[in-house]
Amino acid sequence: MSTNFSHQTMALAGIFQAASLVDQLATSGQLENDQLTNALKTVLNLDPSSFDDVFNGLSSLDHGLTVLNTALARNGQGIGREVLQYAMAIIAVQAKLNKRPDLVDELAKALTRTAEQHRFFDSYTHEAVIGSAASCYQNSISQLNFRIRVTGNPTHLQNPKIAEKVRTLLLYGVRCALLWQQSGGRRWHLMWYREKLQRSAQALSNVA
Repeated sequence: MSTNFSHQTMALAGIFQAASLVDQLATSGQLENDQLTNALKTVLNLDPSSFDDVFNGLSSLDHGLTVLNTALARNGQGIGREVLQYAMAIIAVQAKLNKRPDLVDELAKALTRTAEQHRFFDSYTHEAVIGSAASCYQNSISQLNFRIRVTGNPTHLQNPKIAEKVRTLLLYGVRCALLWQQSGGRRWHLMWYREKLQRSAQALSNVA
């Protein structure tokens, strides 16, 4: 298994992890702090020393690898429709963002401000840090002519704090989609390399 293909699988697992956690949060209103912390660690790792360093170890992708492995093994039938829709929408949004250098620049500046917030509060889950990360998404990615429509329990989605966490997770997903694209990942790979990706996800799960 080539390093490049391993990197593609890791990034794709991050996308599916974001999609699954968004669905979980939107329907139940619940999310473990560790999951949000892992997402923000990746988002705010602005100068990683290596590809693996972006994710702070395979264990942070354990949930995503499981979801991805299930989706690929059953050709998309093993996970909820919403999760698959969110994952595909995240990939589409990242591709559109690439064509808007003005929004990419705005996002980069906003992420720097959020990283400063994190250093000040010394916490990834402080409400100011989560709010800042959500604003990063809202002021850049949400300005695109294509938006990710999240469905779920209206009571949860209308809660500002939950909405901020949803945007933060989507930001994490877009970060992973960028890494996927940079490592050679393409949408058609999900069809033509499905079995190879599934074997890669299973192998990485065994290591994680």
